[in-house]
Amino acid sequence: MDGSTTIDPDGYIKSRGLKFPKDGNYLTGKVRGLLREGDYERDMAAAALKATREGDTVLDLGCGLGFVTGILARRRKVAAIHGYEGNPRLLTYAEAMLATNGIDTVTLSHGVLGARKTTVPFFVRTPFAASSLYANDDPGDEITIDMLNAKTVVTATKPTVVLCDIEGGEADLLAALPLKGVRTLIVKLHPSHIGHAGVQSVFEHTSKANLAYAPALSTGRIVGFSAA
Repeated sequence: MDGSTTIDPDGYIKSRGLKFPKDGNYLTGKVRGLLREGDYERDMAAAALKATREGDTVLDLGCGLGFVTGILARRRKVAAIHGYEGNPRLLTYAEAMLATNGIDTVTLSHGVLGARKTTVPFFVRTPFAASSLYANDDPGDEITIDMLNAKTVVTATKPTVVLCDIEGGEADLLAALPLKGVRTLIVKLHPSHIGHAGVQSVFEHTSKANLAYAPALSTGRIVGFSAA
């Protein structure tokens, strides 16, 4: 994305040291409440902060509003953060939020990662957390987005920490995502989408990459894996 700010907010919500532009097109009442209470993405942010060290390069897949990305950029002296998001509306918001907070050390890109470079359908829904690559009873607005080659992206960015919250795409992605050189992986599981076999696949692929389950980084559906 070009980093331009296209949001005209009606004030801001302060949450955990960050300012979030108020805009009903992006922030629903529930999200506003969670931000005000400091509970928005609490478990993912906590795991990401525990996992990330000074000098790390972070790959944030499904960066959404930019909340976790912003927290890490503000609180950790990372070398770089690369965020990818399939929903172009959320990416517009994330760019504006980071600009509002004077954060210019994050690179945001529109698209999702997969086994090969192609284009894929993406379903934009309300609430935005329901948007995904997968059709369901609520088709939402179907758009076409770029799927980027996961190996190419990882080779270019060389992440040491990977965060993954992609609404049911985690099993397919981890089958294609090279994890050599990754010290820590944080995944938000969506069992209702990927089922038992998908959850099992996530653990199998991380094990093959010599990443072991890390209880200290795991809470509920947030599951951490770390290298020895």
